[in-house]
Amino acid sequence: MLVELHVANFVLIDELHLALGPGLNVLTGETGAGKSIVVAAVELLLGGRARSDVVRTGASETQVEARFDLSQLPEVRDRVAGLGLGDAAAEELVVRRAFAAGGNSRCWVNGRIASVTMLADVGTGLADISSQHE
Repeated sequence: MLVELHVANFVLIDELHLALGPGLNVLTGETGAGKSIVVAAVELLLGGRARSDVVRTGASETQVEARFDLSQLPEVRDRVAGLGLGDAAAEELVVRRAFAAGGNSRCWVNGRIASVTMLADVGTGLADISSQHE
């Protein structure tokens, strides 16, 4: 379960810190409020591809970071451990991505450098994202 999300210099977002509680959490707002941008940030943390325009105009780098509760996700804990990115008994996962305005990208899982492929492997089972047309 996604517990906390921090986004900085991402598209139109200067800085966002979102803490989510147990149970159903809903992002609502009028058209153009930025809900899709928040979802896009989460998709990047799950191993999604970034476009070159994700860095906010005037910023040198975008940072997207999230904390997940893995207490109910033993298969994700095992996958993280199998990739050498953490302990199979750990009930928390921290994922971070950074994108430079020049196009360079970096990923970390539990503070360890990871590839996007590893991030996508870890991201499987962390979240299901559905759009209105699915």
